[in-house]
Amino acid sequence: MLSFDVRFTEAADMAGVCEIVNHYIRTAPFHFRTEPQAPCEWVDDWERTHARYPWLVAVQDKAILGVAYGSTWNSRAAYDWCAEVTVYVAHDAARQGVGRALYDRLLAEMDGQGYRTQIAVIALPNDPSVALHEAFGFDHAGTLREVGYKAGTWLDVGLWQRSVGSAGIAPLPIA
Repeated sequence: MLSFDVRFTEAADMAGVCEIVNHYIRTAPFHFRTEPQAPCEWVDDWERTHARYPWLVAVQDKAILGVAYGSTWNSRAAYDWCAEVTVYVAHDAARQGVGRALYDRLLAEMDGQGYRTQIAVIALPNDPSVALHEAFGFDHAGTLREVGYKAGTWLDVGLWQRSVGSAGIAPLPIA
C-alpha cells in the first residue's frame, strides 16, 4: 500500500489531475472525451464548482495520485441534494487504496453537507470502478446501452446510486 495524504484541492493541483485524466482519455474507454484536456479547463471547472462540491486529491510528497469530486447532476432546483461523483487514480497507483481513501473522505464530506444522493456514471465494462462504488453502498440503478462511441466500439454507461438519510424528512439547505 502507498503512503499518501488526502486533502482539498488547490488550483495548482489541476496540472497533476489533468495528467491523470488525460492518460485515461488517451488509453481507455472510461472517459468519453476523445481529445486530451488542458490544465486550464480543470482550473475553470474547479473554480466554478468547488465552493459547493468537495474536490479532493491524494498526494504523495508533491505528486498527485488521484482526484475525487462532486458536481452537478442536474441544474434544476429540485435536484439540489443530488450530486454526481467522480474518482480517477493515476494508472501506476491503481489498486493501492487511493480510490478508497478519496471516496471515504469525499462521501463523508458530502454527507456532512447534506447531500442525500450521489450518482456515479461508469463506462462499462469497468469492474474495478463498479467494485469500488458498490463497496461504498452504491447500487446499480440502470444501464444506458451503446450511448458512447470510442476507440472503434459502442460503449454502455451504467448508473450507480447511493442515498443516505430519510426520504420522509424535508432537507436542509446544502452547507
